[in-house]
Amino acid sequence: MLPNFPAQVPDDLAPKNRTVQMNDALYDYLVSHSVRESELLTQLRKETAQYHMSRMQISPEVGQFLALLIQLTSPKKLLEIGVFTGYSTLSMAQAMSKDAKLIALEKKQMWLDIACRYIEKAGLSNQVSTVCGKASDSLTSLIKTEKGTFDFVFIDADKANLIEYYHACKLLLRSGGCIAIDNTLWWGNVADEAFIDKDTKIVRELNTLVYQDQDVDVSMLSIGDGLTIIRKK
Repeated sequence: MLPNFPAQVPDDLAPKNRTVQMNDALYDYLVSHSVRESELLTQLRKETAQYHMSRMQISPEVGQFLALLIQLTSPKKLLEIGVFTGYSTLSMAQAMSKDAKLIALEKKQMWLDIACRYIEKAGLSNQVSTVCGKASDSLTSLIKTEKGTFDFVFIDADKANLIEYYHACKLLLRSGGCIAIDNTLWWGNVADEAFIDKDTKIVRELNTLVYQDQDVDVSMLSIGDGLTIIRKK
């Protein structure tokens, strides 16, 4: 039987080996000793950097981590909510097995056009299906016909509908399947009470919801802007 720990851990019992603080030098070291970016991904990252919204693109180490998750779990049916210019899409698609399929949802055609160009360059058009429009509409349609059939879902979309996306993806995911959610540390704002904007509040609400959800196993990682990995029981 596990002991009853106090609600607040005394300072002398607080964890000492917590996640290292990442400065620029350490981040450069991490990337240079870890990230093996394909030529196409490098091209896409450089092209995306020309746009003022380029900060929406996931970082190279997050893309590589997603690819590793795909390689470890070998999902056959994948879903992505929020494509932007396609860095995450391409990262996952390049790691998929030849018989795997990915459905990628994006609300803006201009971003999807860039993503599709790189998907075609990679020779993956037959494995990646893109849908332009509101993700909520696509998810509603998928739930009607494909409930409980997806192996892997990546959520990196608008924060206003984040809670809805989580509930919908749980319905679409099979038991044992995985959901990865980006931006769960939200530039560090989630831990700063001074930030009371709508998006920050929604991310906080999602994090609490997932943490308290007994239908899943969860781990929040301090990679990129925060990445939460969820396994449906």
